[in-house]
Amino acid sequence: MFINYEHENNVYSVTIERRNNYFYVTYDNSEYKINCEEVNPGHLIIKLGDRIIKSIVTEGAQEKYVFIDGNVYKVKPIELTGRVKQKKKYAGENDLNSPISGKVVSIKVKIDETVEKGTVLLVIEAMKMEYLIRAPYNGTVKKIHFKENDQIEIGQLTIELLKK
Repeated sequence: MFINYEHENNVYSVTIERRNNYFYVTYDNSEYKINCEEVNPGHLIIKLGDRIIKSIVTEGAQEKYVFIDGNVYKVKPIELTGRVKQKKKYAGENDLNSPISGKVVSIKVKIDETVEKGTVLLVIEAMKMEYLIRAPYNGTVKKIHFKENDQIEIGQLTIELLKK
């Protein structure tokens, strides 16, 4: 899941992926392994390493209020803009489509390269934030649809990966 939030006129982008019994949250190019439990509706206990964070999330008309460790954060979702230019054709491609419109700043793989699940394939920059496109499974890179400095639109297929 890919989320953009605005808080105090700053836009924050977060990617959340569930693997086994954990959530992997990527923020500011760092990945965090967390365990999260909803003890009551909107009441969360988040375990990040040795740290336990108690949080309450409530919804307003257009924003959410997040209470963490005595602090209140007012956040609102930001709609992503752009057009989907390419139809889905390939198995597993949902995870290989661009989550945002922006510029391809780095391609980390080459054609015919074998990659493992979670390997960063390419990096897209938008709104001064970097978004990592990761391999959703073990495979071989068959085609790279963009080169560095190309503009990319939300939903466009980034790389074709043959599943192993």
